[in-house]
Amino acid sequence: MYEALASVRAETHGNVECLIVDDGHTFELRDASGGVDVLVLRGEGRGVGRARNAGLAAARGEFIIFLDDDDVAQPHRIATLLDAATRFGADLCFGMTRRVVVESGVVLPDVPTSLLSSGRVGFCDVLSCAPHINSVLVRTSVLRDVGGFDADAEHFDDWSAWLRLADRNVAMCCIRDTVAEWRLHDRGLSGDVLQARVMKSRLLALFDRLQPQLSEEHARAVAVARRVVEANELLTYDDYAQAMDEARERLHASGQCFGRRLESH
Repeated sequence: MYEALASVRAETHGNVECLIVDDGHTFELRDASGGVDVLVLRGEGRGVGRARNAGLAAARGEFIIFLDDDDVAQPHRIATLLDAATRFGADLCFGMTRRVVVESGVVLPDVPTSLLSSGRVGFCDVLSCAPHINSVLVRTSVLRDVGGFDADAEHFDDWSAWLRLADRNVAMCCIRDTVAEWRLHDRGLSGDVLQARVMKSRLLALFDRLQPQLSEEHARAVAVARRVVEANELLTYDDYAQAMDEARERLHASGQCFGRRLESH
């Protein structure tokens, strides 16, 4: 937690309000100097989605960005995303997230949003490559308007929110800059999902949950994604992103449009 907080304090963008949601743990705030206002909100072990919603409800800024307690932000994270959001006239902007294995220090490829081209993105882009929570800057009011995070969408409370925003045609953009670092370890949620081999079932549960909430056009896109999940052996989110990448290429080749073309990779 303290390294994550230090990285937020080191952000080059000024006038940052920092809200720490302590969801039933024993976090004690150390010296709060460094030019960043810090407020600790105490939770009761309600889970990550509800913890994020507590922070969303208390936030006073025009834009909001999140950071998990075992990860770190790059110093330019907010400044870069805010500049891009302004240039593209977007209410949500996301960048790339570097992945580092804590135990070995090995740097893995970025989170699969690296498959997307920079610029404006739409529903099918976000459906194919979920923006990572640590690298998403979003206008506070629009995230509240869509109901915030879906606390019952296990493992995917944030992705559900981005998809519901995209379904409402909220302006979104993607940039190629790496703006955060995701520290991977066996005790993390993703490690638990991998060990339990439940990625496929959780993806299907998310799509089943989302489809009734979406427009007819976007519900059809989710149905396509569901068929891709059913047809593939998926152990990790990367497996899903790769399967969707290949499916999109086939759809484009057959004259169907499923979001913007991806960059060659």
